[in-house]
Amino acid sequence: MRPREKCGVFGAHSADEEVFPVLYWGMLAQNHRGHHSHGFATCSGGIEAYTSLGLIPTDRAPGGDSPARVLPGRVGVANVRYSTSGSSGEESLRCDAMPIHVQGERRGVAISFNGNVVNVRELQDRVGADRGSSDTHALAQLILQTLEAGGGLKDAARACMEGIDGSYSIVGVTDDGTLFAFKDPVGVKPLCYGSGGGVHAFSSESVGLDINGLEHVRELTPGELMTVNGSGVTQEQVVPWRRQAFCAFEFAYFARPDSRFNGKYVYQARMDFGRALARNFKDSVNRCDVCIGIPETANDAAYGFHEESGLPWDRATRRHRFVTQRAFISKADERADIIRRKVNLLRDRVRDRCLAVVDDSIVRGDTTKGTVKRFRDAGAKEVHLFITYPRIIGPCFYGIDMATYGELIGAALSPEEIAEEVGADSVNYLGVDEYVRETGMPRGKLCLGCVTGEYPTPMANKLSRGMRERLRRGDAEKGRIYE
Repeated sequence: MRPREKCGVFGAHSADEEVFPVLYWGMLAQNHRGHHSHGFATCSGGIEAYTSLGLIPTDRAPGGDSPARVLPGRVGVANVRYSTSGSSGEESLRCDAMPIHVQGERRGVAISFNGNVVNVRELQDRVGADRGSSDTHALAQLILQTLEAGGGLKDAARACMEGIDGSYSIVGVTDDGTLFAFKDPVGVKPLCYGSGGGVHAFSSESVGLDINGLEHVRELTPGELMTVNGSGVTQEQVVPWRRQAFCAFEFAYFARPDSRFNGKYVYQARMDFGRALARNFKDSVNRCDVCIGIPETANDAAYGFHEESGLPWDRATRRHRFVTQRAFISKADERADIIRRKVNLLRDRVRDRCLAVVDDSIVRGDTTKGTVKRFRDAGAKEVHLFITYPRIIGPCFYGIDMATYGELIGAALSPEEIAEEVGADSVNYLGVDEYVRETGMPRGKLCLGCVTGEYPTPMANKLSRGMRERLRRGDAEKGRIYE
């Protein structure tokens, strides 16, 4: 099964024009970040929100007979969501679809959220939120209660930063038409700011700015709050920026290749991952005739691998553009068929060849096992896997849906054992140090908890240690550790 990201967020304020088209295109560019639901909220004399299940509709632009409902106003926020908190039943997905709009006696606010609250039960009890709902409801209540008590957005952001263990990039709109955005104190999730033509916008990825013709100005810093209203743009460092722990997995898998972080395009990092794999595993490389990438996140890595190794790159796997079903939100007995239908294998191009197969990650191993079997069934003589992301040995507490040790094949098995389990001749992981070097970011500014077991927030470390101890005693895991 492929890893899944929590959400994508977008928010915009326009000086002169209706903002919904900016929201629509900015969020459509990030449809890949969440497939359970999508939604929009704008303010025009009050907050109005619209949410629906599934992807943002792409067949027709908003307006006319488009299924996307157009909302009025010059300020608003948008979201695409994948559930890693709360239930994944249809009723809950509808209830938890974002943006979440909450209205008090005096104030109202709508927020779009990407991340995960580790101390979610504590927060829900504190604000009186339903334990069956997602962490976003509790966050929205915390912000609303601060505003209702007479505090400002800085007070609301501080309440989040001082009372929450976890990750969050939040964009929101208040009932007075103020757009705001802030990140957690270690900056796990991406959130960038851009502007142009009287529009100011915040986006999980820079592609949300690009599609609207906006200039990418910078990434928000950890613990920073930015606001936009008729008076202009303000920036405040709400809590001291002591360190950064940006999610390392963004480079390997989640982000679009044409997005950029820390000044480096994601596709460049992925090409460098492929080159490093070819340099570091020459014995396995020398056994291969051809390089093949698993589309689409590994294509750039496969090209870098091809350049460094000298092996021909044969694009013998092709993704069906219009097969949009997602294996990870389907029933277990449907996943293999969905994966098979999504990626077409050109059997004649792999028969009687020794393959260097480049992929971005191995999480649970079931998808990898099925992929290797397809290559074997097509007549491949050998299958050597080259994995750009280091071996995942621990759960994520910050918004990737891999929340238990038991579901992670790398938590229990060595690379050699994983190769045997999935049917490959070898499994070659890029090492942590090599991966960090190719991102272009210092190790101390990345979250590498899932590959090192060392997490950047206190409660995540506590939960991780406790679960490892319980596993040593033979206790069974009972779902997401933080819930």
